[in-house]
Amino acid sequence: MSLPTPNLDDLRFQRDLVDEARRRIIRYCPEWTDYNLSDPGITLIELFAWMTELLTYRLNRVPDKNYIKFLELLGLQLQPASSARVELTFRLSTPFPISAEDNTVAVVPQGVEVATRATDEEREIIFTTDSRLAILPPKLTQLRREEDFVKNYLPRLGVETFYAFSQPRPKPGDMFYLGFDDAENLSGHILKFDFVCEETQATGVKRSDPPWVWECSIGNGQWAEITPSNFPGEKDTTGGLNNPRGQLAFYLPLTLKVDQVHGRTAYWLRCRVEQRREEQGMYTQSPRVVGVTAYALGATTRATHAVAVKEEVLGYTSGTPGQVFHVQHAPVLDLRPSETIEIEELRDGELVFSPWTRVNDFSESDHFDRHFVLEASSGEVSFGPCIRQGDGAMRQYGRVPEANRMVRFTQYRHGGGIIGNMPAGRIEVLKSAIPYIDRVTNMVRAEGGRDAETLEEAQLRARREIRAQQRAVTAEDYESLAKLASRAVARVKCRAPGKDTLLPPGTLELLIVPAAFDGLKLGDLTKLYLDPELAKTIDKHLDQFRLLTTNLRIREPRYVGVKVLVEIVVSEYSQPGAVQARVIDSLKDFISPLAAEATNSVASDIMDSDWEGWPFGRALFVSEVYSLVQKIAGVKHVLDVQISWRSVVPAKEKVPGAAQDEEDSQPTRPSAAPLRMVDQKKLDIPADALLCSLEHEVKITEL
Repeated sequence: MSLPTPNLDDLRFQRDLVDEARRRIIRYCPEWTDYNLSDPGITLIELFAWMTELLTYRLNRVPDKNYIKFLELLGLQLQPASSARVELTFRLSTPFPISAEDNTVAVVPQGVEVATRATDEEREIIFTTDSRLAILPPKLTQLRREEDFVKNYLPRLGVETFYAFSQPRPKPGDMFYLGFDDAENLSGHILKFDFVCEETQATGVKRSDPPWVWECSIGNGQWAEITPSNFPGEKDTTGGLNNPRGQLAFYLPLTLKVDQVHGRTAYWLRCRVEQRREEQGMYTQSPRVVGVTAYALGATTRATHAVAVKEEVLGYTSGTPGQVFHVQHAPVLDLRPSETIEIEELRDGELVFSPWTRVNDFSESDHFDRHFVLEASSGEVSFGPCIRQGDGAMRQYGRVPEANRMVRFTQYRHGGGIIGNMPAGRIEVLKSAIPYIDRVTNMVRAEGGRDAETLEEAQLRARREIRAQQRAVTAEDYESLAKLASRAVARVKCRAPGKDTLLPPGTLELLIVPAAFDGLKLGDLTKLYLDPELAKTIDKHLDQFRLLTTNLRIREPRYVGVKVLVEIVVSEYSQPGAVQARVIDSLKDFISPLAAEATNSVASDIMDSDWEGWPFGRALFVSEVYSLVQKIAGVKHVLDVQISWRSVVPAKEKVPGAAQDEEDSQPTRPSAAPLRMVDQKKLDIPADALLCSLEHEVKITEL
């Protein structure tokens, strides 16, 4: 039980101050008989009552100030804002290779700035690329078939006909492979294939929707499904490899990796015969390929909402301990290995810049260590202080820079906040020209940006940190410390070996829900995908706290998508459209892995006060949906509730708004699993699963 907090501001303006002063007028000044509001004396009473109330209010702030000072003594600092991340797709001005023997490569350097368009109402938001991107002409080296994989048909095309699938009649599971040179990284590339085939009647298959599935290698024998692009100019015109000439394009994922297939190493794409819909039909004869050529149309790379500042001069040293400098832009993002503070030093009679090392604090620094501390949220750079010890001696923590030496930052990046969570298609302005690059855009929404930690959040975090004591032993310790790794982490669930897990002894599993608040509001379930870079950041952060005998596994939870179909009767004088919107919003807030910023009060009876989102493994009762909808303003009766569900894999979900019709479907997202109806009174989910909302439907009926 928490300690009770005294309320020093318990006086109310009217009841305890003004009314009490008027009651004492009779005792201390009986000749005063006019108590109306226009009387100057009453005005003075109200004035002094207001001043007294202000004093008690400020007095009540003293415990909060003492609490904050206590947190400062513990070394607690506000966590800086986190930056949104996005995948930027760069398009070439002409397909590569330009000619048959051409080896031209388009290079997008690391740190290239791409911004949104500035308007009178909105300023531009700048993103910078995280790594160097080389857009290469693809080198197709292998064309093989599963049943005779030892034979490479590519050099013999035009001389020998390549039958893509089994003869005389293809069967489900038949496949052929396209292999690319493993020396050139094609991850994230947009590849277009030109096929030349012997024309057939394509008996048995639908030319616009053939019964095949395309996949690419992602390493360790695993394959990721990809779908042909349906964007203008990139649509599949091969007719299932039955047209004389045709093309199809693929947006390869960034997870594409070199792999071995039957002992052959390459970047692999494969096409497998699989009938998923009855209307697709089935091949009655194998397509016959005469020629195939691959081109690169562009490539995708990751970018971060940040602006890089290079070689900023912070000032000159004074030669005294504990000197403090400030960068011009804050908050500062996590420093990369090459980003640090440099200070001039005299070596061999020449002034040169020497790099210094960033540390969390000076507790383990001696007077020879070139150490500095950077407070990311405020951009404050401080050097080691000199502190008097218990025996009266003075100890220097960290080296003191020589006097009159220039201090500069080699480079740092600033940015972050929810302002960087931009919709798809908004980041499209190149700040500098790049050869062979025609345009750039973000095909998916930027997500992960969060504002800097508030004081209230820091106070709640302090309780967890004090309990953990900078070591991870219990499951709660791991959950608390994992949230400190990055502001991009919204929820953490630690699972230990037990009856409901198959974990071996000494192994803990962390289920991470990223900060995808904006994406969930828009129904974009792809933002629940756990970025491998974020997983590495969490693992690195926890490595300094975990026990040596503890193994960690970090992954995303299993997600169960829920669609609610509810039939209601609207109250008189209520607008049906507004009531319908309120019902849908309430359902989305309730059935969500992350709590909304302002949780709907309608669901307050069901949600706990510390509700972070749908609890792990908690079943959804149909009666809860009835109760929730019935309490919404404007709902007179709830006639029926139907719940259906399906498994949700964030990496395979479609982006809302990216597919308005069949011809503009998302190029790299396979179709979702079919929905299943809930026949019982509740929907049970596994212990490592969370519920998330699909597109709910509200029907309005008149009685």
